Amino acid sequence: MNPTAEPNDTTRGTVDGAPASNVKVCTYDQGGLDGSLAHILAEGIGLSITVVEARDGGHPLVVQATSDPHRVHTEQTPGASTVRQALALPAGGIAVWSAPADHAERIGRHAMTLLDLEISRNETKQLLAEVDSLTNQVMQDFEELSLIRALASSLELPQTEEDTDGFVLASLMPLVNGVGAVSIAAVLVDDSRRHQRRTLWTGTRLIEDESVFELIQNHAAELSQQPVVRNRNIGDQHCGVAGLDEYVIVKCSSEGRLHGWVMACNRVKDDIDDVPWAQLGFTTVQASLMETATNQLAAQLNNIRLLRQKEELFTDVIRALVNAVEARDPYTCGHSERVASFARCLASKIGFTSVECERIYLTGLLHDVGKIAIPDGVLQKPNRLNDEERAIIETHTDSGWRILQELEALQDILPGVLYHHEHWNGEGYPDQLAGENIPIDGRILAVCDAFDAMTSDRPYRQGMSIDRAITILNDGAGTFWDPNLIKVFHRYIDEIDEIRVNHQPRQPATRPAPVDGRPIIGTTGFCVPAETLQPSTSDQ
Repeated sequence: MNPTAEPNDTTRGTVDGAPASNVKVCTYDQGGLDGSLAHILAEGIGLSITVVEARDGGHPLVVQATSDPHRVHTEQTPGASTVRQALALPAGGIAVWSAPADHAERIGRHAMTLLDLEISRNETKQLLAEVDSLTNQVMQDFEELSLIRALASSLELPQTEEDTDGFVLASLMPLVNGVGAVSIAAVLVDDSRRHQRRTLWTGTRLIEDESVFELIQNHAAELSQQPVVRNRNIGDQHCGVAGLDEYVIVKCSSEGRLHGWVMACNRVKDDIDDVPWAQLGFTTVQASLMETATNQLAAQLNNIRLLRQKEELFTDVIRALVNAVEARDPYTCGHSERVASFARCLASKIGFTSVECERIYLTGLLHDVGKIAIPDGVLQKPNRLNDEERAIIETHTDSGWRILQELEALQDILPGVLYHHEHWNGEGYPDQLAGENIPIDGRILAVCDAFDAMTSDRPYRQGMSIDRAITILNDGAGTFWDPNLIKVFHRYIDEIDEIRVNHQPRQPATRPAPVDGRPIIGTTGFCVPAETLQPSTSDQ
């Protein structure tokens, strides 16, 4: 950067009401931060300011300002009516001006205040820019998850292991008549593919689980290649297991992933089967039909697994976003998860469906996401906020709405995010809604948020007792909170407090260290083929 002597602005200022000479601001970078700040300082103190580079300054005043950038430095000449003052600027320049000696101290304080104010404004602009960037990134990250969530809803994805069992049995019921079996057994494996679960039967349980597992184990090698068909020989009492006359076992796998096995047991006897030579049992026809149906079931189970993973990813990404917010304020760590759990419990007590309870849980996780836009000085203040700081905090509901509102899959959670600080009497924020005009998600979260805030420790106070918190909630019913919700909350306080007591904040993961110089994460050992190191003919 080369200093220039060309003025970029001329203004007229005053010193204690007296007119000053024309103010000429000379900068080495008229469009840079220091040049802009010098212009603001010159207008503010009403004096001409010159910006010089610190490395050019052999002058003691410039050296002082460089070594101690947090105050204004003054150089006085005995008997002179003016003094020279210098102040370090954030981009490396030094602002230098001449001031009347009798007003130098006041002018220096004013210049320092102006600089601090402008630096704070620039930091705020930078923070807002970072928030906008994060918002865009979040929207991109959630677009795919939004689509997956919509697909999961339309497919009525089984939410629990029991739901999946019901889905499997419902899928196999048409196959019972199709292959003419007395009953069909399904053995599923857990997600680790290491442990078999209990056997599911479409009808009568013909043999014990241990016998089913043993048959699968005995035929493991053959099942990896094709279905296994076994029929009782004429004169035998069974085909290896008491109560089993014939069976077909088919491996249930999709895209190389094992989901379990399906076994048709004992074929229904036809009239012709009374003739000994006609008792054929199961044939390759039934085996082929079993294989086709099982392949379709495997594809469905694989889809369920993938959709469930996407659902978990969706929630995990939200948790990561919540953790990013809470990482800026360690005193509220775990707050969002506790509020979400309280809200899900309370919602279930007033008749919400399981799907609606999961929605309110998701809303609870994200209800304070707007705090990512709050400056650290306010968010992490270790004592009580003043009115100005509280006004800044109150913007977090709008910021949360702005971050999430373009995500189609999260439209249902916006009311809770936006309105969880509205009061029953209409004196809350952001829109001063009152009574039942406040969306129910907002009313639920308002109660749960207040309860967790009161019972959690803060730097400036210990958390309240449960009895004290309930007393405050009861006293505020009809003023701050929905009175009917407070009654339900009070009725189930033991269950809610158990959630609070048993809550375990997520522990940060420990990154695995390399072993013997080899990283645990990633693939090592790739060698660039020697021929790629030779110059090609086009390079010669």
